[in-house]
Amino acid sequence: MGRFGRVVTAVAALLLVAACDPSGQAYEDLRLTRLKVGESTEQDVVRLFGPAAAVRTLPAGKGLVYPLGPQGAHTLLLRIGADGRYQGRENLLTRENFARVGPGMSSDEVTALLGPPGGVQGYPLKKLTAWEWRFQDGIDTRMFVVMFDPARRVVSTAIEEDPRRQGG
Repeated sequence: MGRFGRVVTAVAALLLVAACDPSGQAYEDLRLTRLKVGESTEQDVVRLFGPAAAVRTLPAGKGLVYPLGPQGAHTLLLRIGADGRYQGRENLLTRENFARVGPGMSSDEVTALLGPPGGVQGYPLKKLTAWEWRFQDGIDTRMFVVMFDPARRVVSTAIEEDPRRQGG
């Protein structure tokens, strides 16, 4: 590798390290670099991210839900402690959370678990509605799809290839 290749590799490595939190977890959104656990306030979070799409009650405070994108591959739960200080983040769009979605769950329960869907599509002839979340699956993006009946109860779930990757 020539000098130019070594410089490019060093710069890329520096950017990767700079885009990680102190624990080494990659940031889903660079605005997170401006938040400090235990120091930043709820007002700091709202100033950076705007109003939350949803607010959850958590055992030690509350969680502010922020879908990234439109149809981004992450939905963040930013934890706020009882003292009003930022306590960290969690990506809601994970295979572990998808496994918690099952037949009979209400659409409200699914939204509470995953945040709002990135897309909704109706299938009138089948009397079903599909909710879709794009998510990061390793280096690939995929779609998590939940099918609801007319009573807004889960009928089925599936993980599919992201149609954007296939030119669809």
